[in-house]
Amino acid sequence: MVKIKLLHSLSPLLFIIALSIVFISAMLVNNESPEKTTSINAISATDWVAPKSADKLKNPLEGDAKAAKLGKNLYTDNCLSCHGSKGEGNGPASAALNPKPKNLTSEKVQSQTDGAIFWKITTGNPPMVSWQKVLSEKERWSLVDYIRQLKTK
Repeated sequence: MVKIKLLHSLSPLLFIIALSIVFISAMLVNNESPEKTTSINAISATDWVAPKSADKLKNPLEGDAKAAKLGKNLYTDNCLSCHGSKGEGNGPASAALNPKPKNLTSEKVQSQTDGAIFWKITTGNPPMVSWQKVLSEKERWSLVDYIRQLKTK
């Protein structure tokens, strides 16, 4: 019983440690130094705008129910901890992040093109990591399809 209570009390600490490891690993994968990331955080406090070229990207999976289902699974595994179960930017890890994760259900996000959202998932913007080397192109488009469904929930 004492061991269970000890493990339960350590679980938030272990979660923060795991999140830190993921963030540091992502920086290393992207060949970014902590100093560079810190300077990028100052830029991240402003609106994050995808380049105009991203708006021209067309979603090859638009309206595909199977893709949206895959996107939901990917979201649960990779995005929920920061963006929250409903996409409102209030996941358990959001308290430790600066800037805070965006509310994916907001008009500001939902009014962006699929290409812009895909570009943001692909490139990342600290503290959000780039998913380009982790998720396939199809998986990233599937996430876009699922993010579109969040506005109706």
